[in-house]
Amino acid sequence: MNYVTVIYLLNIILYAMYFFGRTGGETDLSGVDFFVSGILSLFLIFAGYLNAKKGMIYRAVLWMFFVNVFLFVCSGLFDQFGSHFNILSNSNNDSFFFTLALLVYNGYLFSLTIILEGSGLALIIPVVLSFILPSLGYLIGKKLYPNIHL
Repeated sequence: MNYVTVIYLLNIILYAMYFFGRTGGETDLSGVDFFVSGILSLFLIFAGYLNAKKGMIYRAVLWMFFVNVFLFVCSGLFDQFGSHFNILSNSNNDSFFFTLALLVYNGYLFSLTIILEGSGLALIIPVVLSFILPSLGYLIGKKLYPNIHL
C-alpha cells in the first residue's frame, strides 16, 4: 500500500470537512487554518516516512507529485492554447477545470493559496510541496531504517 497516496486522499477529505464546517468567508484566515494546514502537511511527511520504513522505492512517494505536475501542465496548456485545445469548456476560461482540480487536490494548502492569490506562486507552491513533503519523510525513514531493501 502506498501511504502517500492514501494520506493525500485522506487530506482532501479531512480538509473538505474542516473547510465546509468553518464559519466566515473563504478569505477570512485565522491561526486555526494554518494549524490545520500544518498538521495535514505533517501527515504527508509521516506517509513518506512510512513508505521508507516499509521498504518501498522512492518513486512510490512521488505519485502525487506526478499528478500535480500533470494538472499544472494541463492548466497551463489550456490557458495558452485556449478553446481550440480544450474540449471540456466552451468559454474563455479554458484552464478553469484543471486549476480548480489542482487547488482541490491540494486543499490542505488552501490558506497558503489564499495568501499567494494573484500570483503564479499560488499554483506552483502546492506542486513543489507535493514533492518536498513526502520526500522529506522518505529521507527521514531511510536514515532511520537504512537496511530495509525490497
